[in-house]
Amino acid sequence: MPDVRGIQWLFFDVGDTLVDEWEPVDDIIGQFVREACALGYQVEMQTVRDIFAASYQNYEQWPMKLAIRTLISDEGHREKIQEKLKFRKELERPFPSADAVLQTLSQRYKIGIIANQSPGTETRLDSYGLRKYVDVLACSAEEGVSKPDPELYAVALKQAGCKPEEAVMIGDRIDNDIIPAKKLGMHTIRILQGYGRFQPELADAERPDWTIKSLEELLPLLMVTPNSDN
Repeated sequence: MPDVRGIQWLFFDVGDTLVDEWEPVDDIIGQFVREACALGYQVEMQTVRDIFAASYQNYEQWPMKLAIRTLISDEGHREKIQEKLKFRKELERPFPSADAVLQTLSQRYKIGIIANQSPGTETRLDSYGLRKYVDVLACSAEEGVSKPDPELYAVALKQAGCKPEEAVMIGDRIDNDIIPAKKLGMHTIRILQGYGRFQPELADAERPDWTIKSLEELLPLLMVTPNSDN
């Protein structure tokens, strides 16, 4: 079990950490398949899903671009398809346990968000009923800097007024969530959710401090009573 003494802040990623992105990601994959088939290509959903998984295994930043390059031979067709694809954020839903987990954790810790998100994260969190638990929001669209740039983490820590060693970063991706947070001296927890679960662990210095399978597992991890005798 971790030693939670001294930890004051918990920072969360959003996509596939607090919010389930499977439906909008599968939706845009479906858009791609339909557009490709309309142009005469034989493309199946599972083939594209497999490319997405492989892109995360290989630390590719843009899985859809990889799928288009891999499956569409004509450059004009690639551009035409790319222009039509739209990520439908309205299909996102918070994980079922997100509210209860944040409610419990907020009784002991301050809660922050560090995320690569399109504009409107605060409004979306409010619509999910989660905004009330969040004390600091540091999101790429509003701050003008994106993960894995450690500057976004520095912005969040400054807003929170906390030292890196007093904070935990919780996210699904090793490249965007774990590595930059560890470089700054933050504690890290990886959640094996979404396509991020396919990312292999790297060197010891880049591994998360703890790995869990779901949000619910944060409670026994972080709500333990510190032993003052140690």
